[in-house]
Amino acid sequence: MNKFKEEREGFEAIGNSYAVAQGINRRDVNIEGVPCAWFSPDDASEDDIIFYIHGGAFIYGSLRSHAPLVSHIARAMNKRVLAIDYRLAPEYPFPAGIEDCVAVITTLAAGNPNLTFGIIGDSAGGNISMSVQLFLREAGGPAARYTIVISPWVDLTCSNASYEHKEKLDTILSQAYLRQCAAMYAAGGDLSNPYLSPVNGEFHGLAPVLILCGTYEILEDDAVNLYKRLLECQVRAEIMLFEGQLHVWPFTEISSEASQRALREMAVFSCI
Repeated sequence: MNKFKEEREGFEAIGNSYAVAQGINRRDVNIEGVPCAWFSPDDASEDDIIFYIHGGAFIYGSLRSHAPLVSHIARAMNKRVLAIDYRLAPEYPFPAGIEDCVAVITTLAAGNPNLTFGIIGDSAGGNISMSVQLFLREAGGPAARYTIVISPWVDLTCSNASYEHKEKLDTILSQAYLRQCAAMYAAGGDLSNPYLSPVNGEFHGLAPVLILCGTYEILEDDAVNLYKRLLECQVRAEIMLFEGQLHVWPFTEISSEASQRALREMAVFSCI
């Protein structure tokens, strides 16, 4: 796994290309054996929080890689954010990451009957954000008040037309790369399974969902098709396409106008 160690360290470096937000307190915790970290503004409510599920193609990503982005989300939304350091493939394939997130959310909700929460996830974390809610509903667990997904990868068959139409525009992702990662994560599972590809999920009764995506992404159709599926399930959903933006653009450059607009839109949506 030396190869993954080096690649994961490189991914963490990308996420640390800008500083953490000022005025945000970090506290590392362990919940049900899962490493997590709180990112908290000084005056944020204890009972209205966000769970953050990071991206990284199910293979990469950590508390370290996403600390800067999560800190800026906490500041912009003025909410406590708990980032979850779920287990990664290929060492821990599906459904390990989902199980970790379900365990953390369930435990915190059980310990605070007044808790309300949203879920935010980017890329593969957007996938898990949606799948987690299928698991929670099946188990009779707590329900999010809203969900926000940034550049969600929700169809692991990697067969949408945007893989071809956006191929030359997307300088971050490729179809071959994502298919390789999907195979490692699914570990032989049926990629059309709604828990692997939540674009196929049954989401009736889900709270509102905001989808953010760049127009230079091969995953644009994932975002659009998720939006359509949510409407089919009579879920209140909004989609915002950011012209000329690449995959999870706030992760690499938080100060751009597109990233600042994304933060503002997320803050507004969280007040629904």
